[in-house]
This record gives sequence, structure tokens and C-alpha cells, in this order.
Amino acid sequence: MAVVFAALAFRLFRLTASHAVNIFFWDEWDFNDATLFEHHSLWEIFRFQHGPHRQGLGGVLAALVEPLFRWNSRGEAFLVTGIVVIAGLAMLYLKYRLFGSLQWTDAAIPMIAFSPAQWEALWNTVNLAHGVLPVLLIVLYCVAWTWRSKRAKYALIVLLNFLILYTGFGFFIGLLTPVLLWAQYRADRDKIAASWMVVSVACLASFFAGYRNQSASGCASLFSAPPVDYFRFLSLMFATPFGMRGTGFVSTLVGGIVLAAVAGIAVVNWKQVLRGGGERPALHLVLAILSAYSILFCAAATLGRTCTGLPEAHTSRYANYEQLAVLSLYFCALAFRPPRWRVNLPAVLLVLLIPSLFITSSDAADMAALFELKTGWRTCYLSGRPADDCDNENGAIYPYPERTHLQRKLDYLRATRQNLFSDAPARH
Repeated sequence: MAVVFAALAFRLFRLTASHAVNIFFWDEWDFNDATLFEHHSLWEIFRFQHGPHRQGLGGVLAALVEPLFRWNSRGEAFLVTGIVVIAGLAMLYLKYRLFGSLQWTDAAIPMIAFSPAQWEALWNTVNLAHGVLPVLLIVLYCVAWTWRSKRAKYALIVLLNFLILYTGFGFFIGLLTPVLLWAQYRADRDKIAASWMVVSVACLASFFAGYRNQSASGCASLFSAPPVDYFRFLSLMFATPFGMRGTGFVSTLVGGIVLAAVAGIAVVNWKQVLRGGGERPALHLVLAILSAYSILFCAAATLGRTCTGLPEAHTSRYANYEQLAVLSLYFCALAFRPPRWRVNLPAVLLVLLIPSLFITSSDAADMAALFELKTGWRTCYLSGRPADDCDNENGAIYPYPERTHLQRKLDYLRATRQNLFSDAPARH
């Protein structure tokens, strides 16, 4: 297991080294208004909204750390890849907390955490608030639920809930926390749980203060696609972690089976969590959290993105969140009561994950094309040519330059020698 972990982590760093380019790309020119191009306090950065989500801890971390390497996009890519490795370690620790030991089938965990399917979040359009950091925080949130000391546990849970709620699409955890704390209060009339439940509801309410309803899909309506396409889109999202990228019958069937399994885990474990009386085993709580969160996220993405076409179900930026569904499958497989199932099911899941280790042809083509676009654009602009010429020659680094004031931002980066100018020779 340790060898697999080290090998897959090393591979992820190698992929980052060979594909990351020191230049902002697309949405980075927008959400970096919070941290670089405009002057905001840390609280304003934390609450800064980009599309449907806020920047949260991701924005604050970027504001504090990235000036140290002058907003160099390659440095940022390695930072994010390092966070993925920490998340993988946290997943292993969570498994140890739940089951008391590690075993060879735990190689499935680095296979889940270090999938190359997440490439877009690592080096293409890097946003610390979207994908990588929320997943790490959610795993730590699950670890907190395994603690025995109630006073410390509930305080940490609500703190992590607050950070996750504001950080990217971690928002859905904010919906689950009050219910989980209410269930804890209902179980043993624990006034501490009731108090923290009230705090978690207040945190959720605070999220909506000043919130603007912003769609990121560009579709005229969320309900413009045929009804059956919503089910197909949702099913395809659950096929992605197993290396499937098609939109046909087989991919839809496999995804539908995985979706049904995760939904079954959610139903069984939420029933255990919400039942009256008795202590709640940590495993039920963790399985309820992982399964419900992944379904809520994928359902929201389905509602917002089906109108853009079924291939969007496999988009790379969703891969981080989908990991949590597969992690719930693995933990559930380890918990099966019949000994034969408990031994064989984790091994079967590990085998099924093997295709996810390979970079698909479509991902490879997209990775190569975007690397060439960004490298070509950067070389062109640093040679002194206008941005419009570089767009025409290589492709655009932002689709609507006037809307984001791209030229003004490029001039600022040149004057302060940041991002694409941070490692370029000075021009006199």
C-alpha cells in the first residue's frame, strides 16, 4: 500500500511538472480579483463570490501564500498537488480511525485520491477554493466526527463546517451539519450538541447574506434539457471515477449502478444516524456524510450543467468531489458483515479502479492542447507582441478580454513582475 501511495503521488507531481505553465488561464483572471488585482481584507476575500460559490479558505490561503512565489502558476500547481497528497494521507488516517488498522487493499485510497482525472484542478485553471481544498477539509471534517471528546469534537466540527461551507462547493456540508448535530442531541439530549447546532444554522444563514444567484453554465434555463438527460448526466458523473468517459449505454449503466450503490449507502446510514436513542457509531456518520455530500454535489452539477451536453458530465473539475463517493463505497465494502464479503469486496473495488489510473485519450489530447496554447501565448506575449495577436495565433487565455480588463491586469503583472513575468528576463 505504501509503495502504491508513493508511486502515484510521485506520478502526480511528474504530471504537474510537465504540464503546468506560468500564466493565468480563463477564470483565474476573474477570481484573482479577490486576492491580487483588487484590494480586499481577508474577510472580504473569504466571502468573495465567484460564480455560484464563495472563495472561503481557498482565497485566504492564496492571498497569504502565493505572494511568496510571486503568483507563479507553476508554483501554485505544485502547492495544489501537495494539498492532494495531504488529502490522500488524511483519507488513510480516516480509514485507520474507523477500522483500527491499515491493510493491502487500502491501496485503493491513493488510487482514488491521486487519479489523473483531476488534472484541470491541478494545473489548468487552478482555484484553491474549488475541488482540492474542499475535499481535504471534508475528509478532516469526517475525522472530527470520529473523536470521543464531545466538547472538543463539536467545536472542531462546527469550525470545519464554517470553513467548508464558504470554500467552493463544500457548501453542501453546511446543509448536513445541523441535521447531524440535531441527531446527536436527539440521541442523548446532549445540550452541547444542541448549542453547536444553533451555531451551525447561524453559519449557514450567514452564507446567504449578500449572496447573488449566479449561474456558471451560460444556459438560458436550468430545465431546458430533456428530462431523461438529467438522469443520464447524473449517472455518467458516477462512472467517471472508474475511468469511463463515454456517454453511451455502457457508461450510463455503470454510472447508474454506482449511483444506486452510493444512494443505498446514504439511505441505510442516514436511517441509522436519525434513529432515536443510542450512541451513533462513527462509521455510520462518516458513510452518511460522504454518500450524501457526493449525491448532493452531483445532483446540483447535473441541474446546472445538463443543458451544456452529456460530455460535460465527465469534466475534470468534478473529479475531486466524485472521489468522496468512491471512498464511501470502499469504507462500506470494508464494513460488510459476512467475512467473505468483507475480504473480497474491497479487492474487487480495487480492481475496478485500475482503469482510472490511465489517462484517457480525450484527457491526454486536452492536456496537450492547453499546454501548447498557454506556452505559445506566454512566449508570444513576452516577446513583445500584442495580446490580440497572441490570441489569434495560439488561442485565447480568456474568452472576453474587455470584460475582465485583461490588458490592465497584464500591465499590472508586468509592472510588479508577477505571474508570467515572475521568471521572465526583464525588458529594458
